[in-house]
Amino acid sequence: MNVGTFDILRCPYCGWRLDLVTSSYHRISGDEIHDGILGCQCCVFPVVDGIPIMHLQPSAAAAREFIEKGEPLRARRAMFGLDDEREAEQFDEHIGSDTATYRSIVEALGEHLEGGYFLYRFADPTFIVGNAVVRAVAGTVLRDGGRAIDICGGSGHLTRSLMDLSSPAPVLADLYFAKIWLARRFTAPGCEPVCCDGNSPMPFARGAFRYAMCSDAFMYIWTKRQFVQDMLRVIDNGDKGDDGHAGAALISHTHNQCTWTPSHGQPLTPDGYRQLFETLEPRLFGEAGLFADVVRGGPLDLTRRDSDQALEADPALTIVASRHPGVFAPHPLDPPPDRARGEFRVNPLYVPLEAPAIAGPGSDASVRFRLHFPSDDYEQEYGACRQYLPEEVAIGRDALRALETGRVPAELSDLVRRRVIVDLPKLYY
Repeated sequence: MNVGTFDILRCPYCGWRLDLVTSSYHRISGDEIHDGILGCQCCVFPVVDGIPIMHLQPSAAAAREFIEKGEPLRARRAMFGLDDEREAEQFDEHIGSDTATYRSIVEALGEHLEGGYFLYRFADPTFIVGNAVVRAVAGTVLRDGGRAIDICGGSGHLTRSLMDLSSPAPVLADLYFAKIWLARRFTAPGCEPVCCDGNSPMPFARGAFRYAMCSDAFMYIWTKRQFVQDMLRVIDNGDKGDDGHAGAALISHTHNQCTWTPSHGQPLTPDGYRQLFETLEPRLFGEAGLFADVVRGGPLDLTRRDSDQALEADPALTIVASRHPGVFAPHPLDPPPDRARGEFRVNPLYVPLEAPAIAGPGSDASVRFRLHFPSDDYEQEYGACRQYLPEEVAIGRDALRALETGRVPAELSDLVRRRVIVDLPKLYY
């Protein structure tokens, strides 16, 4: 936790500023707090492995007690939910090794991390729409500076989309410690993680951000009215005009009560979502139209006004609220990257039809890959990816070898655009 985070962090219960309790055990290196206790007027909260735990659930209480005893390793185990001593030791050894990957840690922690969802996240239909909308809306309101927050952001897949837009670094907030711990290590290194409960008041100061978002999670929030009003509060810098400095709130891929969808949650109707925004009129978009824009190659048309009939028929909705005059406009999509931020890999949804061993330089042999879904449930929910992912594809061995340099050969640029080749974080898969 960077000490600068104290400027925006507040107790979710009394609203008071927090400070490090220096009379308790703590570890600090420069401007970073690794472990310690934060105090306000009503509560104390632990900082575990650099992550402030801003809720009072049993795991947080156990972690706080371990920190107060000077046992940060046991505090981290408590937040990971590791109760068995032997399993905890094996896990600690694994995450400390050079061979640990995002995938291996997710698999070690078990099903509650939704590994079947996160491992393929960077190329699924909900991500490509969410990424396009994030780049358009956040890219507009943060153009002249300002900080972003990804609320209920899981392990930071869309937080990664904010890393070059937010200044200071974006905040990633989620209830599940393991997810944001993974984000900081693999998916969005450099983000500022905060562990907090989306069903409670947000532990941030008014106007701390210029852009706030929640993707693929809002239908699981029970206190929706409180959540939206808090989103608007944390982007409220007192500017009520249309001078181009207003912020934005984005809720992407929230399910629709008027239709059924897998992982339905507790969604509202389109009009129900509108009524949550009491102080700022939102605009609702059916995800189908945004998805079509992205598959077509853009632009992402945020001037559109979908009819009530179209919104009611769409399984998923995107909601944007902003007074910034540049938000509701056509936005070009980012061009496919030609240099990896992490490393270029064949989409994990593809399996080789032959051994993918790469022959020596100059070989013109190809490896054929076939699209393969990890489960029937995954195919049911994300099968729309077939609109941009071909059933089979052949990639030359020389081209596969070239990807290892972090650059995209010209002949593979279309496969990057179609997400057959994806730019994954290092040590992700």
